[in-house]
Amino acid sequence: MGKRIRNIIGGVLALLKGREEVIIEKEEIMEILPHRGRMLLLDRVVINNTKISGEFLVTEEVCEGHRLDDQLVLRGADILDMAAQLLGVWAAKHSQMNNSLAYVREYGRTKFLDKVLPGDQLIMEINTKDKSGNENPQIIISVSGDREVRKIIGKEFTARVGKKNKATIFYVALTPFDLQSLA
Repeated sequence: MGKRIRNIIGGVLALLKGREEVIIEKEEIMEILPHRGRMLLLDRVVINNTKISGEFLVTEEVCEGHRLDDQLVLRGADILDMAAQLLGVWAAKHSQMNNSLAYVREYGRTKFLDKVLPGDQLIMEINTKDKSGNENPQIIISVSGDREVRKIIGKEFTARVGKKNKATIFYVALTPFDLQSLA
């Protein structure tokens, strides 16, 4: 097993600390992310041994000004931002991210499959194990020689409502920065 993969697994295990899952509610998410109002696209995050999930109740306010077929819909950019916010919350909880915040470095290819409407409960997920239960980390932490985190990459996020897939985000990269450097 590679050093990066061991770091990822070790960080997740340190986060779980013997618990089957960690639930992060909106108040704690707001302590981690700077987003507020219609820009905060996570109501809850659940981290367990097989996946990381974010939940968001889509409202008319969030969809305001974006119509398709005369129907309010969630913007595709918001779906991408939800994936980045989910990765950011996970990164903030990771043991290697002491006192750091991350910003979006880049988005990769995305496939939109269907509309997301007001009233939908949108679930964003990224798996950390394959269907056989084998380690298959879809989150990679790039670390420099001095052990400083340089980049956090999430691969293959799935956005769904119920069991229906709405989008797949194949790549999100974040760049961390030290909060103390802003002081």
